[in-house]
Amino acid sequence: MTLVINDGVAGVRSYATVDSPAFAKYAARMQARGRGRSRTNDLEGFNAYKPALDHRVRLVKAYDVRRVRPQGIILGTSRTHLGLRPSHEGWDPAAKPTYNLAFDGATTKEMYQYLLHAHAVRPLRQVVLGLDTYHATLAPATARPDFDAHLLDSPGGRALPSLIRADLKVFTSLDALRASLATVRSQRDREPQWFAPDGQRLGEVFFRRAGEHFEQLGPRGYFEEIDRLEVGFKREGQSAANARGLGRTAQPATAASETSLDYIRRIVAFCRAHGVDLRIFIAPEHAHQLEITAAIGEWASLENAKRALVQLLAEDAARHPGAPPIPLWDFSGYSSVTTEALPEPGSRAEMGFYWDSSHFKDVVGDLVLDRLFGLSHPRRTVPPDFGVRLTPATVESAFARLRADQRAYRRNNPQDAVWIRSLVDGSAPDPRDPGVVAVSRPR
Repeated sequence: MTLVINDGVAGVRSYATVDSPAFAKYAARMQARGRGRSRTNDLEGFNAYKPALDHRVRLVKAYDVRRVRPQGIILGTSRTHLGLRPSHEGWDPAAKPTYNLAFDGATTKEMYQYLLHAHAVRPLRQVVLGLDTYHATLAPATARPDFDAHLLDSPGGRALPSLIRADLKVFTSLDALRASLATVRSQRDREPQWFAPDGQRLGEVFFRRAGEHFEQLGPRGYFEEIDRLEVGFKREGQSAANARGLGRTAQPATAASETSLDYIRRIVAFCRAHGVDLRIFIAPEHAHQLEITAAIGEWASLENAKRALVQLLAEDAARHPGAPPIPLWDFSGYSSVTTEALPEPGSRAEMGFYWDSSHFKDVVGDLVLDRLFGLSHPRRTVPPDFGVRLTPATVESAFARLRADQRAYRRNNPQDAVWIRSLVDGSAPDPRDPGVVAVSRPR
């Protein structure tokens, strides 16, 4: 029996054993097709437009890795998903094709599992890992509800049986059936696709969709909305950390292998063991993010997270004295990029570097990759103050410079500092309040 669901993919097949000739032919065909967004069965007006892709990024990327078979990948969160181009000129030619394997809210545990998956499909040559400072902590390692290890391969594992299990789980589900029906119904009302074939989320498409707050509120209003949301997110993280601290005496200690930081250590160790060229960076969030971190009293946590990364890589370098150290670049400081001014209130002008305080544009991502790869591009120059290499010898002086730059930023942008403080202490009006006509920072 064969049940065909969604793009002609068979969800239930009658192969008796994985050693049968029929299974071998099926496996070879699926490997060749990549099980990703194969277009061999697409029919214009019937299933060429696939709206479900946009809401199942973890699922789609697991299959896309089999389609693309990349030798270079990008790992990280939505910041990296939006901002880094797999088509950047600095990638090692031997690492092509490259694929952006980052996704929204990615945890270090998920990044590690997707790293193993990609390497199992085809040995990797180069990896760029984008981190946020909250990753480098002793918080328990977690995975999001839509993470499913059954969709992923692992080096040394039996990839083809896992592929069959993934097919059985995904393509025979009620959710897949609903998505297939929605695909057929939506062909006449298609939206521009922001999910590029190389895995990047295209900001120029994503933020300009009909109904997006970026379009409704304007660039300035949207930036301020994200500032407000970020205060809430950081507060939640702070509360969770405090709750863990209070419960340490009553609960068993979390094993080191279960922390978020340890999964970064696993990524480093895996790349070392398999000769993968790993480059790590801390994402260039806008200065407003740093101001929010300071305003809620988490500045020490930010510095400690960076120290932990430096120590982790120093320990790795000590274990491999004959090999080049794995570089760590920090782009999250106060620089000519990250301190970009917001548009004037009421203006529809866009910022050149940022979509909002959390997400940078790919013009910034290009500068990040230029720095990581040591590329000098004739049409763009990396600002001298953008990015600092963190090592045991530089980390404390980098912090001293960061604090001095923060003081300078507040002197030069007092209205920004007042705005952030008003968000944290609750004095800023909420634009969702029907009595609020417009919200702008105090001048």
